[in-house]
Amino acid sequence: MYLLSDDRSSVLLGTGEGIRYDDGRLNGVTVREGVETLLFRAMCEAEYDSIVSNANTFVPYDWALEKKWFATCYEHAVKWADWFYPDGTYRIAEITVLRETLKYMFYVKLLDNIGPAYSADVTLLNMIVRGLKLV
Repeated sequence: MYLLSDDRSSVLLGTGEGIRYDDGRLNGVTVREGVETLLFRAMCEAEYDSIVSNANTFVPYDWALEKKWFATCYEHAVKWADWFYPDGTYRIAEITVLRETLKYMFYVKLLDNIGPAYSADVTLLNMIVRGLKLV
């Protein structure tokens, strides 16, 4: 079930206010009970390989943006992938997070005229991602 959809009543907006997450409030969030939601990221093969080779964790690397952006649906991730990787060599990753953790992420209603998107730095992502897989 996708909680983030074109139905605006089901979208939980991130605050983008830099809510502190380094004070322990997210400890154990990957195993807490709660409503889960899916986000999707288009990435090059090297980024995906880096995540897998680092035990499914995001790592900073040279020339990367400080924050990682995620689409709220697979179709939008594909649109970004087609734009950034016109040769077709990309991967789409699906992450699972608790819906309550979206408030720690930055939200844009219409990123690049494609659709809504959330972003987070790698420290936050590694605290909240409950699952990651290729789709």
